[in-house]
This record gives sequence, C-alpha cells and structure tokens, in this order.
Amino acid sequence: MTRTNTLLPISERPVPEGPAWLDEDAFLREAGAQSLKTETTYRSGLRLFADWLQHFRRAGYAKTDAWPLRPDRLTTDIILDYRNWLLANRSRATVTTYMAAVAGYLNFLDGYDRLPDTVQLGKLQRQMARRQIERNQAEAVIDLDIARQDIPRIVAYYDGLPLPPQNDVYNRRLSLLRDRAIVKMLYSTAARISEVVSLNRANVGHGRAAYATIIGKGNKGRTLHIREYARQAVVAYLAERTDGNPALFVSHSRNSTSARLSITSVHKVVKRAVHALHLHESLSAHDFRHYRATQLLRAGMPLEVVQEFLGHADVTTTRNIYAPVLGVQVVTEWLDNLDVSPKEALNDPNGPLVVDERLLAMLDEE
Repeated sequence: MTRTNTLLPISERPVPEGPAWLDEDAFLREAGAQSLKTETTYRSGLRLFADWLQHFRRAGYAKTDAWPLRPDRLTTDIILDYRNWLLANRSRATVTTYMAAVAGYLNFLDGYDRLPDTVQLGKLQRQMARRQIERNQAEAVIDLDIARQDIPRIVAYYDGLPLPPQNDVYNRRLSLLRDRAIVKMLYSTAARISEVVSLNRANVGHGRAAYATIIGKGNKGRTLHIREYARQAVVAYLAERTDGNPALFVSHSRNSTSARLSITSVHKVVKRAVHALHLHESLSAHDFRHYRATQLLRAGMPLEVVQEFLGHADVTTTRNIYAPVLGVQVVTEWLDNLDVSPKEALNDPNGPLVVDERLLAMLDEE
C-alpha cells in the first residue's frame, strides 16, 4: 500500500510499517468490502487513535511500542476520552467517521471473542449516543423553536372540529372529546407522553383535581399541574365515558375494548393536526413539553421553577437544554435596544466613538 502521508498527524513521527492494530487488516477487509474509500478512511482513523494513545501516553501505551498495537489495554473511559479529544480538534464529520472506525474494530474483536474485558460495548455506545444528543440538543432547540410556536394551533385545531352526534356508531364523538383532553393535558402539564398515558381517572380526581402526583422518569415522584382549561376538557370527556376502565385515556375504536391509549396513539393524535394544518413535519407530542418550557422561561419563570415543572432531577439538565434559546432572546433584546445601523452610526450627533483602551487590550488578547 502506498502512503500519502509519511508522518503521523499528532506526534509527527514517521508512520510505522504495517497496520496500527492487531487484526486490523482482517477488520478492514470486512469493513471495506464494498468501498475502498471506507477502508482507507477507517485505516486513517485507527492510525490516529494509535498515535493519540502513544503520543499522550494513555492507557500505558508508549511511543516505543511497535505496531501493531494490542488492544488489551483499552478501556471504555479511554475511548470516550479519545472521542472528546476528537470533538475538540477535528470536524464533526471526521469525528463521526473515525469513531465509527474505532467502534467497528471493537465490534469485530467482540465477534471473535478478542475484546478486552475492560471495554464495555454497551456502555460505550450509550455514552456516545448520550453525548451526541447533548451536543445536538442545543441546535435542535434553536432550529425548532420557531416551529414550536405553532403548538397552540394544535389545541385550537381540535377545539374547532365539530362534535359528531352522540349516537355515532364509530365513537367519533368520544374520540374527539378524548383528543381535546389529551392535547390540553400535554399543554397544561408539559408532561412526558409516557406520563400522560399512565394517568388514571383517580389521579386527576375525575377531571376536578388541579394536581396529579405521579411516578415519573427515574422512578421519582412528581406533581403535574392541571390548569382549568385542561380540567374542563377532561370533565367533558369523562362525562360521556360508559366503560369501567380506570385509565384516563383509552381507545374508542370499535375493536379496542376500551384499552388504555398507547404512546404511539398519542403521537398520532398530534401528527393528525400537524398534517391537517401543514405545520413543521417534525412536530410531535413531545414538542408540547419543549414549547411550554421556553414559553415560561421567556415570561420570566425562574429556571429552578421550570426544572420543578418539567420534573428534571437536576437544574443543569434544564439549563443545558434551554440555554441556547434564552441566550438568543437575551442578545436579541439587547440588540433591539442598542443596535444602530451603519447609516445611523455615521450620523451620530455625538461624534466618533471613543473606545476604552482596556477594551482594545481585551480584544487584542483574543
């Protein structure tokens, strides 16, 4: 194989002969069976991983260790540390590809019972997925924030549908009353969909209770706040129920036997309105939760109160998810009050701006 690079990317020492890792060639033959580009890219990713370990003397690897390296010193934490280094020093596309190479190599070893006991693939995959979600959440909140402003239209959509007659053989009247109660409960409580479908009639005082105590995520108790508009919708719905199911929301299709409504069914209720109103196609039942959080934070509700409202165990979670939207709002408000156009700046009656020397020094340092 002809090398395009003669020096390793981090240590800048000559590239050793042969593969970076034991069994690497066998893995690359499988991984690159359909694409020479994949094989080449994965080889570069595994080479960078080896160089990182040796250059920074991680996990007991040293620059004097000859290639191919043995994977027996690898640990789950070391691999996650490498991914963090990649995130700080390489493009996102490179991070994705190079970590795919490392994960693929580890899975290959696992298939042949050669994976070190110190590497837990399940934990590694969960941690990688969680960190990627955390990294993407800020972008997702900002990108979808405008789309989520249409959430109240979903409630209005169901309120605007005419009620079928009471003798409707397909139970469409009961289904519509239920759907009105569902979207108003989602809006009122900002609850997770799983929490809403788990509610029983007794939890909500048959529609008359302002609060419902539930067991939420992490098996922790918390309180849902049921506002007046949601209570009215639940009362109207339950008033026409004749079944004995204790569940608050049940299916009313002809063959359902009044079974508790599923999470999928609640998603379909929201999606039906999204499609009918031609809203952003990504909007789902879970977006009620995000919409309400940003709505209340914008209105001035303290972060710790929003944390309690959402049922987050740690206020850091609330801050990390919604800080980007609030940051955009704060900067926008300041710009709306203080920003001037170039033309206005030229006509400033106060004359040229005198810049503080300390500010200039700070800018120079950056």
